[in-house]
This record gives sequence, structure tokens and C-alpha cells, in this order.
Amino acid sequence: MKTHALARWTFPVMGGAALALAFALPARSGTVHSAPPPPLESYATDEALNRLVLPAQTPSFVGGQTPPMEVTPGNRFMGILVSHVALWEKADSGLAISSDQRRRFREVLLKAREKIIKSDAEDLRLVQLFEAMLVRTHLPAKKLAAANARIGEVEGKEGMQFVSALKELQAVLTGPQIMTLKRMNETVLPSSDVTVTSALMFADRMLSIRWQLAMKSPLSAKARESLSARYDKARNWLFSLAAEKTVSDRRVGDLLAKPFVDMEAFGELEKTAGPLEGRFWGTFLRIVTLLSPPAR
Repeated sequence: MKTHALARWTFPVMGGAALALAFALPARSGTVHSAPPPPLESYATDEALNRLVLPAQTPSFVGGQTPPMEVTPGNRFMGILVSHVALWEKADSGLAISSDQRRRFREVLLKAREKIIKSDAEDLRLVQLFEAMLVRTHLPAKKLAAANARIGEVEGKEGMQFVSALKELQAVLTGPQIMTLKRMNETVLPSSDVTVTSALMFADRMLSIRWQLAMKSPLSAKARESLSARYDKARNWLFSLAAEKTVSDRRVGDLLAKPFVDMEAFGELEKTAGPLEGRFWGTFLRIVTLLSPPAR
């Protein structure tokens, strides 16, 4: 959904929902907790698909998962920032962080947290409105596209807040400290996580709802067959993009997991991750439009 990769990483989030960072690290951001839903087997097919579809002001699908689905990147962003500082300040890091550096680290973290909280709150509000539009009988395509674009803007801003804070933190380090961290980078192994981006979980669940609505419409056998063929083809494409997005997310995550982040290399990865994020959610929107029964 997002066109900025940092706004949607692997941490399970909606596409964004980004940075690809928004779906790239295994963390929980912007989660909304609710009581566990009843066992799935107690519902008929339609009820099982729709049991968590609630009005826009409720947690809806986002909060009804076990564990809840993460839909905003704020917690992941802050987790990355804090984990870097914690590593640098460890007694056995060999960096000998001074008291002045500790003070400056905390100033940056507090300032970043305040900004990210505000962005995350706005992002969560927009994501829930986006989801509410997706489960209407008649899809408001123009409003949906506008909401998607707005979410991209907010998550892009939030991603830049994260990048700015990381740069500020690394700027506090001295030359010798940076060299020590760069040597430590060589010992970090890549992530072993091969879980496909949770953006797919959200997208495919929304597609299942659109499919149910489409199949309830009065269609001829030929029309149903044609719609099924197009849906299957489009869904396969979405799964392929999800795999490609996951590979990209892991590359970003591996880079951000290093003790000292090469921001130039990060920028190069974002040149690919951002457009890929946009393609994933653009494809999703085209498919849900395809599966939308015409208004009568």
C-alpha cells in the first residue's frame, strides 16, 4: 500500500501495510489488543471470513488476530534505535561511551519517540479507515486510492523520522568508535527468518472478503468462471510480489541489524524497496476493484 519502503517492514503489519522497514523486522508495532475470537470451526464459511469485520472505529481485523496484527512501524523503529544504543553502551563493546554521549543518545531517542508516536497514531487511524472501506459491499474505489496515498505519505514521513534519528545517533560516535563498530559488522549473520511478509496476510484476508461479496452477486455461470480465472491469476501475482518484497525486506533488515549502519547502502536498498512496496499495494488495489460487485 505504501510507496515508501521504510514505512512498511516485516515486522506482521499491514502493508503497511513499510519503509519496507515497515514489514522487514520481526517486531510488533502499533498493535491493538482484544479478546481472542471464538474457535473458527464454530462458524459457517461466510461468518468465519467476516467475524472480525467491525466498524471503522474498532480494532477490526487488525486487533482480532492471535497475536494481534501490527499495522504501523513505530514500535519497530524505536526498537531498532534503542537496540543500537544499548549495544554501544554495553561494557564489553569496547567503545567506552562517555557520560556526555549517553546524555546525547537519550536526547535523540526522546525527541524521536515523540515524533514517531504522533505519526504512528495518524497512521493507525488511516489504516483502520482503509480497512473499513475494503469490507463495504460496494467498494469506494476513489476514496480507497486516496486513503492508500495518504497512508503512504504518513508512513514515508515516519520512515524519514526514523532515518534522521539513526543518523543523529551515529553522529554522536567518535571516529575510533565507528571503526570498532564497523569491524563488529563483519561478525553479524543474516537473519534466518523466511516468513513471507505479513502484508500478504492482510491483503489476502481482504481479498477473501471481496471474493465472498462478489460470489453473492447474481452472475451467470460463464461470468463466475471468468471472474474466478482472473482472480486466481491476479492472486498468484500478488503472492509472487509478496515473495519478492520479503527478500527485499530481509536485505533492509540485515543492514539495520548491524552495529553501525551504512546509510549510503541503506539509501541504495530503498531505491528498490520503495517501488516494490508501491507495486505490491497497487496490485492489491487492482484485484479488490476487480472483485467488487457493481452497485445496483
